[in-house]
Amino acid sequence: MIKNVQETRRELGGDAEGNVTFPFLAIKRLKAMRFWATELVRTGRQLNAGLFHGGEITLAVNRYSTDAMRSEMEKDEDPDKPGELSDLAKWEVFWERWCTYISRLRGAAKSPLTYIFRDKAVPDPDDFAAYYESHDDYLVAVTVLGGAWYDLDNRRVYDEFKILVLKGPGWTFIKSFDKHKDGRNAILTLKRQCEGTSAIQTRKASAYAKIAVAKYSGQKRNFTFDQYVQIHQSAYNTLADLDEAVPETKKVTDFLAGIGDPKLSNAKDLILGDPNKLQNFEACQQYLKTLVYNKATQDKHERNISGLTNNHNKLKGKRRKNPKEDISTRSYSKEEWAKLSE
Repeated sequence: MIKNVQETRRELGGDAEGNVTFPFLAIKRLKAMRFWATELVRTGRQLNAGLFHGGEITLAVNRYSTDAMRSEMEKDEDPDKPGELSDLAKWEVFWERWCTYISRLRGAAKSPLTYIFRDKAVPDPDDFAAYYESHDDYLVAVTVLGGAWYDLDNRRVYDEFKILVLKGPGWTFIKSFDKHKDGRNAILTLKRQCEGTSAIQTRKASAYAKIAVAKYSGQKRNFTFDQYVQIHQSAYNTLADLDEAVPETKKVTDFLAGIGDPKLSNAKDLILGDPNKLQNFEACQQYLKTLVYNKATQDKHERNISGLTNNHNKLKGKRRKNPKEDISTRSYSKEEWAKLSE
């Protein structure tokens, strides 16, 4: 409109009537209003120009500016796709990677494409007034699953998903949606298959089994204390996702039960007698982790002393006058350490 008016007035030259100007702020607000109005349509809200006033104008301008910056930033961005789903037992990791990938893509609805396969097809009235961490979360929750934008985005999501499951066992469950490229129902169908009652019980059993077989007998090159902690934490994360509540005390006792390193025997006894650590898995594993790495540092320090002693002896040979002055590999008090020569 602005472009046409300006060109028309230039053509008329001196015959153009009136003083028509388009201030920068007015143009920006007009663009923001169009952006705001189309979002109302896509989220199924009342399209009423009278609602565009006061703070709503400021929010609309800011969102319009943010969308423009995001579009410029993402223009050359190429998000990493998750690997193919070759085994349904690996669904948990695949799903997290898939959601992360698809949330970085936007389609015709100007919303992260995760809105296509949200659980609730039709949002409740309360969903519009609920608190969201970001405007993107709001759009994912309330964007209408219908209209031209949905048809385009639904087909695009299906094509993205199909590539990742085509060569694996998941294809069997979504093949029936291939004709219409129904991304929403294809994804939710496979999700129900992988997260149904049977799958949930299997994942729970697997998580508990990992905890039961995990053993730590000391720092090794191919298995560290960090890896031992990771096994437990990963298992508890899985159980939490499945709404399986595990008491902190059980987490701690199971964690201690798998530790067979004699160097940590006293530390285990201390934790069992300390209510704060016994009832807090995070505090327990952090305490033991600090102890493990402090001991490793001390052992390394003592080996260096031993090496220095051996080299010193080799250099001195028979010229040593007082062998009793040689240091040995043992623990030293602060007073003894201070008296040692360089």
